[in-house]
Amino acid sequence: MSIDSTAQSMDTSVRTLQRELNRAGSDFRSLANAARLHRATELLRHTNGSITRVSGEMGYSSPANFARAFRKATGRGPREFRSKM
Repeated sequence: MSIDSTAQSMDTSVRTLQRELNRAGSDFRSLANAARLHRATELLRHTNGSITRVSGEMGYSSPANFARAFRKATGRGPREFRSKM
């Protein structure tokens, strides 16, 4: 998911999309990260796929990078999150 492809799919320019998100008090990166986190939590909750598989589906270059980002966002690592469900 990139701002370029998102703007194109909305038939608008990147700059217009950035302005509109700014007016709404948000930005593309924050929204994209929130969507990724939501999808990651859904995958961890409802699938038995490995953390490596989930990290790959989320576009992370390594499971360690995914685990670090997930921990930063949720306060728990993916394994801990999955075991506490």
